[in-house]
Amino acid sequence: MSKTHGWTLSSSEEDSNSSENDSVKSDISSTTVDFLPDDEDKSECPYGEKCHRENPVQFQEFSHPLKRKATDETVGVTGKSEGSYSGYPPAKKKRLDEPGSRICKDPVAVWKASSPYYFLLTTCKGISEEFNYFNQKAREEKFIPPSLGIREILSEDHGTLQRSAQFNYCIDIEWLMEQYPKNVRDKPLLIVHGQQRQSGAALQAEVKRFSNINLCQVDLPPYGTHHTKMMLLLYEEGLRIVISTANLVPQDWSQKTQGFWMSPIFPPLERSTATDCEFKRDLIFYLTSYKKKLLNDWIQIIEGYDLSSANVVLIASTPGRHTGSALSHWGHMRLRKVLHSKIRRVDSSWPVIGQFSSIGSLGANENKWLCGEWLTSLASSNAGTFAGRVSNLPPLKLVFPTVENVRRSLEGYPAGASVPYSSANATKQKWLNSYMHQWNADNTGRSEASPHIKSYTRISPYETNVRAAWFLLTSANLSKAAWGGLEKNATQLAIRSYELGVLFIPPTTHEDLNPHAGAANNTDVIPDSYFHLKTHVKTKCSFFVPFHLPLTRYSSSDKPWTWDAPHTDAPDRHGNIWVPS
Repeated sequence: MSKTHGWTLSSSEEDSNSSENDSVKSDISSTTVDFLPDDEDKSECPYGEKCHRENPVQFQEFSHPLKRKATDETVGVTGKSEGSYSGYPPAKKKRLDEPGSRICKDPVAVWKASSPYYFLLTTCKGISEEFNYFNQKAREEKFIPPSLGIREILSEDHGTLQRSAQFNYCIDIEWLMEQYPKNVRDKPLLIVHGQQRQSGAALQAEVKRFSNINLCQVDLPPYGTHHTKMMLLLYEEGLRIVISTANLVPQDWSQKTQGFWMSPIFPPLERSTATDCEFKRDLIFYLTSYKKKLLNDWIQIIEGYDLSSANVVLIASTPGRHTGSALSHWGHMRLRKVLHSKIRRVDSSWPVIGQFSSIGSLGANENKWLCGEWLTSLASSNAGTFAGRVSNLPPLKLVFPTVENVRRSLEGYPAGASVPYSSANATKQKWLNSYMHQWNADNTGRSEASPHIKSYTRISPYETNVRAAWFLLTSANLSKAAWGGLEKNATQLAIRSYELGVLFIPPTTHEDLNPHAGAANNTDVIPDSYFHLKTHVKTKCSFFVPFHLPLTRYSSSDKPWTWDAPHTDAPDRHGNIWVPS
């Protein structure tokens, strides 16, 4: 075994109390076995011995016979290896389904299979093939959700790309460009990021090789992050928006559990048509909050498209101390307002479930923030008051990987570099463990795919007829930096980070499902306006959550994963132990 340093981290959520955030990022290390894929059945790299790439993706995709001997001697020692990472195959003109296979890999068909909500998971290497892309039989028998990889999201099968924008936290420029189809890699690309100082300079250096890329660096307060993960894709045919939980780095799209919402392709507005739907207003409002001239072109583009077919609600966070009417524009107060206005009364026995990949400093006990203002917001519905005077708060259940979850994951201990929870915070808030539940995703075949997805929901406590009142997919982890903390007698909400998510709300009429269906009964009321989970029969109200139900509480021996503490009791599946520097 050899010791490697510099595992690329794909999340930063240690809130304002984490002054050591930057140093932890650079110092995390692991003991790992060497890894290099075989060269059989690969085409030779077109650059031959002059190939400069050291990313393991390059070795996954192409044969390097002239470089292999030298690489065999250094990979795992230089810190260039990503351990168990497996990359995608080279981009093809058209992804064809294997003869005789029940699995559909056509990007457009897989996307359509996610209708009417367009919530998908990312594909995952190392799991059963029935859980990737779209399997009609598995869908009918187990209600397995569709999934796509980033190359399928960006596939030219969806249309002729004219320009795009990528909003994200961690970005590998060279890898990202390789995910675009070759014939559109010269199209204008705007990258919106929050990298500062050395990391910002490194990103600028990477971009110099690509004349079509513009960088937009956002302004951040101390300890804040630009954590939003969104794609704006402008085609000749229309405009598409993708909101996800994945960073733009290879390991986030390989063996982790990630989710994304992939909108319909919105058509241009006709001159005689004027639409000003809620989703469009909220998106423009969010983009305007950046106060960056480089985003003005995209705001104007969005204004020219009809986004009324979007059946989700944006829930965003933007840095600042928000007062007055802005108090309910962002963070958990925004979610409180939306749930209060759109969600029918929910019985107090229905627990709030939060699932995330990072935890910040939440306080000395649960009373003020977690089970105070934050839970009050997530418990909101038509029955309560907006001010938050909820007589009976619901139970709270939190899903976060244990040390054993990380050790047994497909990536092994290196997966823990993307699950940042400091040992200092874990020690200060041991009270949090009583709310904790293990990561289990047998329903999607991803129990061993470490979660980087973040989701929040309200689910009925029954074993049968399991229903959800709503579901939120977001970039926001469990921290005050992401959701905001009330100050000055609840007249001010302080937020440090940019976050973005989509709230899925059960339909109350058929028009909610498809505003442009044109059916005569579009306004017919759907009697049971909840999402139905754990059903094998797809209906208009069928939905899935990315974790297994019922949840499994931490056992007495379980401990939450902490990324800056050594974990040496047992090796992972690759023979690794975890020893931070």
